[in-house]
Amino acid sequence: MPIQEQVRSYQVNIGRAILRSVRDSLGHTFTVEIARQGGKNEVSARLGAHLLSTHMKDGGNLIKAAPTFSPQARISIDRLKERLRRSRWQGQWEMEAGHVVRLGQARQVFLSAEPTANVLGNTAHLLLEMDEAQGIDKEKYYKEFRPMAASTNATTVLYGTPWDGQTLLEETRELNLELERKDGMKRHFSIPWDVVADYNELYRTYVDGERQRMGEDHPFFRTQYLLLPVAGGGGLFSTAQQAQLQGWHPRQRQPSPGGVYVAGLDVAGGAPEGEAAAPRQDSTVLTIGELDFSSVNETTRDPGILVVEHLVWRGTPHHQIMSQLADLLKNVWRWTPRG
Repeated sequence: MPIQEQVRSYQVNIGRAILRSVRDSLGHTFTVEIARQGGKNEVSARLGAHLLSTHMKDGGNLIKAAPTFSPQARISIDRLKERLRRSRWQGQWEMEAGHVVRLGQARQVFLSAEPTANVLGNTAHLLLEMDEAQGIDKEKYYKEFRPMAASTNATTVLYGTPWDGQTLLEETRELNLELERKDGMKRHFSIPWDVVADYNELYRTYVDGERQRMGEDHPFFRTQYLLLPVAGGGGLFSTAQQAQLQGWHPRQRQPSPGGVYVAGLDVAGGAPEGEAAAPRQDSTVLTIGELDFSSVNETTRDPGILVVEHLVWRGTPHHQIMSQLADLLKNVWRWTPRG
């Protein structure tokens, strides 16, 4: 299946460079940043289908990992299966163990790159791909994934979008750019949203609307569409926005007499039982706010909210968090159910 079939020119260029490295056993590492919905997953799926078909007799493994198996790796599996269904190999491929797609003697193995995932023992004979590499732990990659390509000098591809300049993807990108300056061989591909929009006017309309809605300096627009790191080293808000959010009221460990309070809860995944929290694992956060009725006027009819308490649990099993939350909300902040 030719990589250039019904794809855009920037996808063709990326695919050709990767296939050349695989074909000649060059062992290059590529970094690919494409704006959201710009076709990054389609490039990967077509690469997978092409390599499976060309190596179905002599065999070999392709490895693809993502920060989570479900949903991220599963999405990649579905896309590869769809690509194979549309090919001449319809009905000849099969699934193994829920995470391997086989065509003849060739296999593509899909893995989770979560810090606790057991991935040792896998070998990437042809290609090693890391999806959303900005969300993959560097130590996990260098210790457990990178060596998968060693015995065969397999080609490696890191896909994703920038974040704070310090991620695995961004560090590898900087190394690739330095190598490009030395030998002139292209190893990094960056396709911002306006390049994608040249092929799809509906996409242009949508993203332009997002730009007007959020502004070009918004962290999401900056990283996902402009492919630029966030300003200020990864914070959600700019320095000016943080100043506007700053309050001068004291922190409270319990309610004041006569105060009216609201609570917001963001529940994140806890670490598996008996395991320590991963360094970048999400957190469960409880925020308590006191209603500020002094801010109500003819223009602003709703009271303001003064954040007075902020509690964080990282990697704590949910059953432990729930018992603490029940005690905090009922006995400390005196939550009363209504209705």
